[in-house]
Amino acid sequence: MSNEKLEPSELWRALTTLPRPTRTMPLPIFKPGTEESIGEVQVWPLTQEEQMAANAEADKFTKELLKDPQKKDEANLGYHHTYTNEVAIQVLYRACRDKNDEKRPAFPSPTLMRQKFSTDQIGVMFHSFCTIQSELGPIRAHLTQEETEALVVRLAEGGSAFPFDSCSWEQQRTLVRTMASQLLSCWTAMSSAGLPLDVSSYGLEMLAERQSRGQAQASPEESASDSETES
Repeated sequence: MSNEKLEPSELWRALTTLPRPTRTMPLPIFKPGTEESIGEVQVWPLTQEEQMAANAEADKFTKELLKDPQKKDEANLGYHHTYTNEVAIQVLYRACRDKNDEKRPAFPSPTLMRQKFSTDQIGVMFHSFCTIQSELGPIRAHLTQEETEALVVRLAEGGSAFPFDSCSWEQQRTLVRTMASQLLSCWTAMSSAGLPLDVSSYGLEMLAERQSRGQAQASPEESASDSETES
């Protein structure tokens, strides 16, 4: 799109033709005996109308369930907790989409979600949705690579979590993901070079399994490349 200032009607057309951003989210339910998720859904941020509808449905459900309307200036913990849990379900029902058809919700209904998902599973999915929404949306606490590395050095030199406390929640998440990625890359490089690692036996097993998966995924590509070279 050009940098020319658009007229209101043109601006609205441009906004409404933009594709809705989505991201894949693995479900926090694993195949028996493994750490592999049973499946994935597509997630998109909610529009203002969808969020308002989720809030309204949660309020309606909670009042019908408790049959005791929330009274002004009264601490009704039953209403508060039930409403909060139901909002998460209503939001996820609208945000989680079928991977093969984003126009279709991933789950049949909020009622079945209440019946089939545990509280912890809903909690993990809602937390993941909030992360995805913040990363896809315009309000985002961003750290450049240089800023991230500077914070890592400060944390190590100071021996204190004080610099960490000064970061926003999203900055903290970015920092932790970066540190984990760099540490794993360091372990992998040291292991490949035959250098000793200060890692538990379980960590070494996980690292070896990860390297094996990487080699297995690379093998078909290498074979195809070799075949093309021979032909």
